Order: sequence, then C-alpha cells, then structure tokens
Amino acid sequence: MLSGNKITISVLFCCFLTLCIGSLFLASPAFVDSETTPKWYCVLFGGIAFVLAYIISSFFVRNTTEDTDRMLFCFYVVIALVCTAQAFYGIFQYAGFLPASKGFRVTGSFDNPAGFAAGLCTGFPFLLVFLAYKKVWIKILVVAAGLILIVAVALSASRAGILSLFTVGMLALFYKFRIKTNRKILVFVALLISLSGLYFLKKDSADGRILIWCCTWEMMQDKPLLGHGTEGFKANYMDYQAGYFEKYPDSKFLMLADNVKHPFNEYWLLLTNYGMAGFGLFCLFVWFLWKSYRRNQNNSLFIRSSGWCLLSVAVFALFSYPSRYPFTWVMVIMSTIVVIREAGYKVKAPPACAFSFRIMLIPLLITFAAATYIDMSAEIRWSKTARKSMLGQTRQMLSEYESLYPYMKRKPLFLYNYAAELNYIGRYHESSAILAECAATFNDYDVQLLFADNYHQTGKYPEAEQHYQRASYMCPNRFMPLYHLAKLYAETKRPKEAMTVAKRIMEKEIKIPSGSIYNIKKEMEELINNNMDSINISASESRVSKAGF
Repeated sequence: MLSGNKITISVLFCCFLTLCIGSLFLASPAFVDSETTPKWYCVLFGGIAFVLAYIISSFFVRNTTEDTDRMLFCFYVVIALVCTAQAFYGIFQYAGFLPASKGFRVTGSFDNPAGFAAGLCTGFPFLLVFLAYKKVWIKILVVAAGLILIVAVALSASRAGILSLFTVGMLALFYKFRIKTNRKILVFVALLISLSGLYFLKKDSADGRILIWCCTWEMMQDKPLLGHGTEGFKANYMDYQAGYFEKYPDSKFLMLADNVKHPFNEYWLLLTNYGMAGFGLFCLFVWFLWKSYRRNQNNSLFIRSSGWCLLSVAVFALFSYPSRYPFTWVMVIMSTIVVIREAGYKVKAPPACAFSFRIMLIPLLITFAAATYIDMSAEIRWSKTARKSMLGQTRQMLSEYESLYPYMKRKPLFLYNYAAELNYIGRYHESSAILAECAATFNDYDVQLLFADNYHQTGKYPEAEQHYQRASYMCPNRFMPLYHLAKLYAETKRPKEAMTVAKRIMEKEIKIPSGSIYNIKKEMEELINNNMDSINISASESRVSKAGF
C-alpha cells in the first residue's frame, strides 16, 4: 500500500505533468485563438488543481526535504521529456512531415516560432541536471536530447532563442570546467559578436524592431513615472507609429511598418505600461531572487538549473515576448519557488495562522476555478458564433453576440469582432460605440479602418477622412486606406484630392504582390483618366464660351 507521502507526490506529479503537456501541446479549434488560449486554460485549471492538492495533502501529510527533492527530480524528468518531444515536433515540421502554423516552417504546437523557441529555451536548463549522474547511458541521452533542442531552435530561426541557448550553454560550461576569468571574457566577446551576427539572420525583421523601439521610446518619455496603464502599449503604440511616419514620410522603415501588439522586449513593455515605478518594483524582485540564489548553500545542478532557467527567460525577453506563453510562466514560477526555498528563509507563524490561511485559500481557489470555467465557456461560445457568422449567419448570430457582451466586454478582440459584425449588417452607430470600447485598450490599423468605414457609410465624411488618414500613417505601405480615401474624395466631389491620392497609389511600392492591389491600381488609373477627361472638357467649354462672347 502506498504511504501518504507517496500518494501526495503521485497526485502532484500528475498535476505537473498535465501542466507541462497542456502548456506545450494543447490546441483546440473550439477557441478563436486555437493555439494559445487552450494552453492558458489548461495551465489555469492545472495550477488550481496543483495548489488544492498541495493544501489538502498538507493537512494529513508532512513532506520531508527528501520527499520534496524526489518530487523535483520527477518534475525535471517531465520537463526534459516534453521539451524533447516538442523539439521533435518542430524538426518534423521542418522536414515536411507535419504542417506548421500561419505560413511559418517551424512552430511546433504554437502559433509562431517565438512560442516554440521560448518553450525549448526555458526547458533546456533542466536537461543539464542529469549530467551530474555518473551513468554513461544517462549522459549520452542527455547530450542527445540537448542537441535535439539546439537543432530545433536553430531550425526555427528564432534569434532570441539562439542567443538564450548560447548564454545558458556558456554558463553550463563555466560551471562544469571551471574556466578562467580571461577565457570568460573571450566568451563574452564572442557573445557580443554572435549578437551582431544574428542581426543579419533576418535583417528586415531586425530593422522593423528598431522602428518599434524608437516609437516605444517616445511612449516611455511621455509617461515615464507611472506609464500608460495595463493595456497602454496596445492602446497607444500605433498612434505613436502613425505620428512617426507623419513626421518622417520618407523614412527607410516605411516598408517595414505593420500592426504591432508588443515591443519585442518585455522590459520595454513593463516600462511603457507601468513606468519607472513598476520597473523599480520588478528590479527589487529580481534583486531578491539574485540574493536568494547566492544564499543557497546547496551548490547543486538542481539549484543552478532553476537559476539558468530564469536567466534564459531574461535573455529571451530582451528580443521577444516569452510572457505570452503559459509554459514560460510554469517554468518561471517553479524556478522561483526552488530558488527561494533553497535559500533557507524561515517564516515564523503560529500553526493556527498557517492552518487558517490554508483553509481560506480553498474557497478562493474554487471561486477562481468557477470564474475561469465561465470565462472559458464564453470563449467557446464566441468561437462557435464567429464561425457561424462567417458562414453568412451574421443576423442570426447577433443575439449571441449581445448575450456574450457582458462576459467578454473586457476582451478587445471580441469587441473588434462584434463591431465588425455590426458594421457588416449596417448598424454603423452601434459598431462605432463598441469599437470605441475596443480602442480604449487595443487600437491598430484595422480598428481605424473600421471606424472610417462606419463614418463613411453614415455620411460623416470629415471623421471618415481623419480615420483613413490615420490608418494610412499607421501602416504607410498598405493600399486600402488610400484607396478608400480616393473614393471618398471622388464621392464628395473633390477631384483634385482624389487625383492626388490616386497618383500616390500608382507610384506606391508594392510590399507583397496580390490581385487586389493590382485591381486597386487599375481602378485608380481609370479614376485619373476620367478626371483628366473631365478637366479637358471643362477647359474646352470655357474656350468656346469666350469665343462666342
């Protein structure tokens, strides 16, 4: 019969296994975001189950240090296995045996290479734990798995991932072979050279990030102390990008501009949203983690791997958005707990207080689980409603959107979708009202175009013109805002403005060729020719009238 400690470890192991598999592999077409959203719900429910199991078991069983170490070992085995499986997933995609997402060659079970690489980079340090074992076959398996992860990240072409793995790999070598300081400096120089070399791996993408960082810097300067708020970047960034191109219409970044939802740097995002105050609190927490890590008496690979995991995420966060993916959070939270636990801090509290605190947590966790379930149900209903609406049942689905609104009104993508459906059936004023709620937390090129169309259709031409121009400045390489602006000028009997915009469209460089762009150019050519004919006719009539006089 299993002892209480073994049962506890088994239950927690199952919860953790669910967390890792779900956060790395789960995908479902039942959600609008089929790759990322189901992973988050799995982590939320799995995390609640883990904490509840831990609290309930603490009433009956007292885990020893040996039990905790044994459980951590099991966790590390799980991480190593699931990350290796994910790496194979990406390699098979590169070989063409499995499909990837959204036109990328390697994404694993994620929506883009960033999520795939972030998962492998955060899991990689835990492979290194098993190098401490003396059995040769274990070391061979670990080295093979590590090489598989490295190859998979390289195939994904994630520069943040490559740099992150390189950094952790160098630290592991320093630890294993006790490299002298002068050689560490040489490695650091090599790291800087590799960083500059990664710039040329995807030069256009790197230049695009320079544009994003320039605009983000302007945002931070405007509200340096408290920032723009929780969704401040998404709500305001594209306005700053529009202001940049309005100021520099001939910028070299013009063809690289696109809708932007993240500054590709987690620290800049923190500064933008919460200012120096929020960033200062974050730095205090990092300092506490560093002190805890340095305080550890047990200088084992188990402890170091947790520190390396946190460092891996920190490096990755310099050039990407690992916080978007739940597996990163699972690894960071686990590593943080391990580092603080091993620091040996003692919290002295009366047993009655500790017992009461655990008791109070149970209903709170159950309430949170119920709220998460309601939220997940609403997400699934939205996905079904959106699919039916796309199949031509928009009017029938409108009541569903209305009933979902109270549950989903804090989710900007739902608000945008709802506003777009209202626009489609001609309820333009209601569409604009919903869209205004969306723009408070999420504003981009598409939002501006939808605003413009609502105003255009209701005859509010000055407002429509303003939003078309704003959308054009946000993404100056796009044709659609100028196309609609030319049509608006033609419709409101402003031939000179229409001609000017039409000529801009004809001279405009094409970023990605498509049939719709060539049709737009053809239509603008006809508009120019028709306006020239009307101008010639008017001039001829003027000469005839003068001669007759």
